[in-house]
Amino acid sequence: MRILVLASTGESLTGGGTYQANVLRELAKRHVVKIYESEADLQEDWDIAHCLNLKNLSLSLARKLRCPLVVDSHDYYWVRYFHFFCPDFPVRFLLQRYRKLKYSQLFNFINGIILHGKYVYDLYDHPNKYLNFYYGLDYSEIESTPWGERENLILFVGGDYFRKGIHRLLRALPLVLKKVPDARLMVIGNDYWYVKLFARILALGLPVEFVYGMPRAELYKTYGKARVFVMPSEIEAIPLVSTEATMAGIPPILSDAGGNPEIVLDGETGFIVPLDDNILLAERIVQCLTEQELSERLVRQGKEFLSRFTAESMIDRLDEIYQDVIEKTG
Repeated sequence: MRILVLASTGESLTGGGTYQANVLRELAKRHVVKIYESEADLQEDWDIAHCLNLKNLSLSLARKLRCPLVVDSHDYYWVRYFHFFCPDFPVRFLLQRYRKLKYSQLFNFINGIILHGKYVYDLYDHPNKYLNFYYGLDYSEIESTPWGERENLILFVGGDYFRKGIHRLLRALPLVLKKVPDARLMVIGNDYWYVKLFARILALGLPVEFVYGMPRAELYKTYGKARVFVMPSEIEAIPLVSTEATMAGIPPILSDAGGNPEIVLDGETGFIVPLDDNILLAERIVQCLTEQELSERLVRQGKEFLSRFTAESMIDRLDEIYQDVIEKTG
């Protein structure tokens, strides 16, 4: 099959970025794959075009394609405005309105939309939507470090700090320090300058280190230093970073927002905490920092759960979707 892939450039540590890197590698093993570079690519014959992130698709390009188009969408934040504590909520409000208008037009040119997780799938209204998991990824570059060799380090990984609940984690951190005085938090990820400044102000007096961007290889090594991964998101689709944490030997703690309960089974492969319960969040963090047997059990069961999903089966599903879209579009 000849596939024209519409992809973003550069390395991204987001879930969408991880998905893109894996899909490009795996698709090339089976098909003729070309990453779109210019309009000259549109003159060639393609069986299908695949945009790996709806956010990056322009209306002008969608109109010019001469083959069926499938698109991955990695979030649902445009469906309606979700208000939460953040320094830029007016911008988010306007952006949601803009994205909703843009996507309503784009949907007319999309022959199939791929959604990752049942929660997100149920929110989308498109005549040709497909469910596919995307945590069947290649974790071979991630090495797990024994619990005893780790520090009392809490990891928060990702940009868009306040959507991912950094303020909630910072509220819980003083409660954690009462039980584990040498605990510290490392925040890995970039954001707008004013968001980073506001987050630093909230973190004043707390043992928090901010790292604005990190190569993937170095991130995987950093996982080996920590004992718990925490991301109490306000809204969330499917956080791939939590699967990376599990494969690196770190139990994940997520909020109960969105698709989080689909990827972390509470008390079995990590912990799911109600969004407004900072006390329970702190208790779960303390447990993961201090209880070796519990942490190792959560990680072991988490790896067993994730082993059901492979890169090969993920691409098998993509092939099914491609074929169905091609048949439906004639």
